[in-house]
Amino acid sequence: MKKSRIIKVSLGIIGLWILIFFIFTYKFEKKLKILDCESTYSEKLFEKPEPGYLNFSESNAKNMVALCLCEKYILNKNKNYKNEILKLYEKQGIKYGRFQNSKSKIDSICKYRNQIFF
Repeated sequence: MKKSRIIKVSLGIIGLWILIFFIFTYKFEKKLKILDCESTYSEKLFEKPEPGYLNFSESNAKNMVALCLCEKYILNKNKNYKNEILKLYEKQGIKYGRFQNSKSKIDSICKYRNQIFF
């Protein structure tokens, strides 16, 4: 009776340690989808970048989605694409002065999308 209890407790502790190890080391895959463009990126649940390094995985995924949206906007000039591109530009894009006051801001952003969303 006592021996089986010790075995159960030991197995429970080992199982708990395996679960904790899994949570801290497994890279969870996340999807970022805006309209019909999507990108995936992975990150750990409790991830802290190494000293001297930054984690750009989510930022890169947003840039990939912005590039996709620009390509689709160039094809059909849909207002939904335009609005989403401008939102991503304000949050993610590299700001260039020549695009700020332009009447055709969205066209300039999509024309130079590889420099703005890199």
